[in-house]
Amino acid sequence: MLRSVLSVVVGVIVASVLILIVELVGHSMFPPPAGLDPNDPAFIANIPVSAKIAVVIAWFVGALGGGVVASVIAKRWAPSAWVVAGTVLLLAGVTMLQFPHPLWMMLGAVASTGIGGFLAIRITKGYYGRPFAGGPKPGL
Repeated sequence: MLRSVLSVVVGVIVASVLILIVELVGHSMFPPPAGLDPNDPAFIANIPVSAKIAVVIAWFVGALGGGVVASVIAKRWAPSAWVVAGTVLLLAGVTMLQFPHPLWMMLGAVASTGIGGFLAIRITKGYYGRPFAGGPKPGL
């Protein structure tokens, strides 16, 4: 139980760091126009589409990387990766509530975090069911 909780906490931290790194790279490659005020309701509308795509990619990378780390720490228990992906989606939703985002970014948040979580489980060969103290069931 403790391992599962720890795996999610570490996975969310890793996901957050990955999202930060990818967004910093995206914003350095596609900077917003000078003098753009983040308190302006039209803030997101004035950001280049390429920067918005970088944010959706960041959500994917965060869900994937954090999910892989959580799954590995939890000895390949799949629900830990889903909790990390769900947390990334929740945090993306909070961001979208702060500023109006285009519909495609909202859909992209759901798709990117879902695909990231799914791939994390596939990469680590995660399993469902009870988390076992000694790791996954024999034969997995």
